[in-house]
Amino acid sequence: MFRIAICDDEQVICSQIENIIMKYAAENNEKIDTQVFYSGEELSRFLELEQSFDLIFLDIELKLINGIEVGKKIRDELDNQILQIVYISGKDSYFKDMFDVRPMHFLQKPFEEADIIKDVRLAMKLMEKLGGVFIYKKGHEIYRKPIKNILYFESNNREVKMVTRDGEETFYGKLDDVYQQVAKYHFMYIHKSYVVNYFFVMKFKYEEVTMSNDEVLPISQARRKATRELQVKFEKEGFK
Repeated sequence: MFRIAICDDEQVICSQIENIIMKYAAENNEKIDTQVFYSGEELSRFLELEQSFDLIFLDIELKLINGIEVGKKIRDELDNQILQIVYISGKDSYFKDMFDVRPMHFLQKPFEEADIIKDVRLAMKLMEKLGGVFIYKKGHEIYRKPIKNILYFESNNREVKMVTRDGEETFYGKLDDVYQQVAKYHFMYIHKSYVVNYFFVMKFKYEEVTMSNDEVLPISQARRKATRELQVKFEKEGFK
């Protein structure tokens, strides 16, 4: 089930988006669940109860808690870097404010039905890429870790450390083999010792990245060009 939240203080906008999504789901036999919120406070309370979504259509100009504040709460307080956000507004002057939230797209009112469908399809495509698992071996046991929970891998001689949202795991292996398994899930080979999950990179610099857990990891000189090319490619996928 693909879960979508719609948050706008105009009921007619919420109904319009929901009807478009439900029509698309019925015509394409997609399992999509929608939930509507009419304020940023209502949506924030729901998310605080550890209820999450795959995609949110979020109005920026909400009254008490605006859409930018809700987005920052999702990324910073709740540390959810996976949920895709599509901002909606009648103005186009919010691009600087949206930067830290990393929205998937921005829609200016009035929007077309095709715009909503395009964003739903893109979010489902991204979620499919995030929906895999990483398989690794410790001793004679085989383990599986959801891709969406992995921040990065670090190689140290024959050992690989996997840093996740809830801790660390160490296993024997080669970073090249790890990358072969996870490359299709938007991972980046930034250094001979580091493979990082693009969705948990909070800041890119020429020579380093800052991860969502505030760790700063180096980009080797030999991999800077390739890293930059992947960054541009992934950003185009997320904002087109």
